[in-house]
Amino acid sequence: MISANDAYSSLQQALSGVRRDEDRLSAMLRSAEEEAARLRERQAEGFRALARLRLDAIARDEIVGQLESAEQRARQVLAGRREALARAAAEREKLEDQVEAAEAERTARAKALEAAIAPVEALNKETEARMPAFAPWVEQNERAKAAEATARAAEEKAAQAEKDREVKGKPYEADNLFIYLWKRGYGTSAYQAGNIARYFDGMVARLIEYEAARPNYYMLNEIPRRLREHANRLKEDVAAEIEKREEIEREALEDAGIVALEKAVDEAEDAVEKAEAKLKSLQDKLAELDKQQAALLDERQDPALSGAVEELATALRREDLNTLYRRAQQTPTPEDEKIVTSLREVEGALVRKASEAEEVRKAVVDMSRRRSELERSESTFRTSGYNHPLGQFMNNVVIAQIIAAIVRGTGSSRDLEDAYRSGYSRRPGSDSFGGGIRLPRSGPWGGGGSWGGGGSWGGGGRSGGGGFRTGARMARGGGFKTGKRF
Repeated sequence: MISANDAYSSLQQALSGVRRDEDRLSAMLRSAEEEAARLRERQAEGFRALARLRLDAIARDEIVGQLESAEQRARQVLAGRREALARAAAEREKLEDQVEAAEAERTARAKALEAAIAPVEALNKETEARMPAFAPWVEQNERAKAAEATARAAEEKAAQAEKDREVKGKPYEADNLFIYLWKRGYGTSAYQAGNIARYFDGMVARLIEYEAARPNYYMLNEIPRRLREHANRLKEDVAAEIEKREEIEREALEDAGIVALEKAVDEAEDAVEKAEAKLKSLQDKLAELDKQQAALLDERQDPALSGAVEELATALRREDLNTLYRRAQQTPTPEDEKIVTSLREVEGALVRKASEAEEVRKAVVDMSRRRSELERSESTFRTSGYNHPLGQFMNNVVIAQIIAAIVRGTGSSRDLEDAYRSGYSRRPGSDSFGGGIRLPRSGPWGGGGSWGGGGSWGGGGRSGGGGFRTGARMARGGGFKTGKRF
């Protein structure tokens, strides 16, 4: 078993680790692309050298000018892209550090909230244990039990009457003529029809002895309805008696000093909410920066870059340059042999570097996908309320295995969310004593409600005590007179 806070921290740690790995791969991709740019410059320089060596002035000036022009434009665009990537990487690293610090702060604040809750639970149990010796509570508890017993009996009668009505009503409802007259309200003040219709309806009624059957069917429906109304009124009486008992329990809690402990919980929760808001703001900024960096790393999304690189590649593919290269290979002289050898080396290095860059680019995309899976799970964890201060997971081993699988690239956020859903529970509080312990506000864990999830009978709580409501007393009919519940 693992606490919700620890489970959330393990998910955030995995996410931070994947982000760091993604950063390292992005740096490798930038390095590979920069090296490819340098190789293309060497290639252009080699062809310029061949042109100067073997061509006449007119042809040489044309080729050299075109190469230098294309190379200069590519160099400018690549330099701008490198600077943008470097800025994005630096900003991303800075934000990641801030996110990790905010995650640590949020974890610490959540631990402090858990620590503030502990004495409230302890005082709850201690006060509950004293109630059987407190005469006013014992008397009110007996009244609540008696009201519940009466309501339970009424509920059973109503349920039995409803079952009887379902069984005994079938013969009536299977008779189409009877149901026809019943729906028209025949024999009652609701019946309206012309003389001809009244004549034939009367014949049908006499034929099936409707007047004798109608009162029986009416009572068959009316008795369950009245019994259900009576049972519901008694449930309200149970709720009223339980509320009176809860008021006695609340007074005992206040006399024992619960208010000061509640204030400490309020302050701790405020700190958690602020830490959550700060973390969410930083995560949003980081997500936006992730999009910007992904666009910068994808040459296809930058028309200026792809155009400049293609222009240089086109210049290098000129037929006269290729012819010049082939002739230099066939008849190497001491002057051009060195140039040809260098061009061969550059050509091979460019192929290898392009292959390396493509592999790294695929790895970046895959790591980005893993990060997205963890980010989806992190978002679901918060929005589903799993980070409740009393939350816990019984299947922590399974959760750890799935997180590790996502980091490896073989798991999915759906698998992790299924594991969270199946293993989640809230640590039991003190049942329903005093109305059940409740959080002060909805909180960053996605909804308030009783900590212990204390059971209730008929919506009115259990007569046997247990659980605890702290904060202000509950007004009859819902809502709170003052303060707040937690």
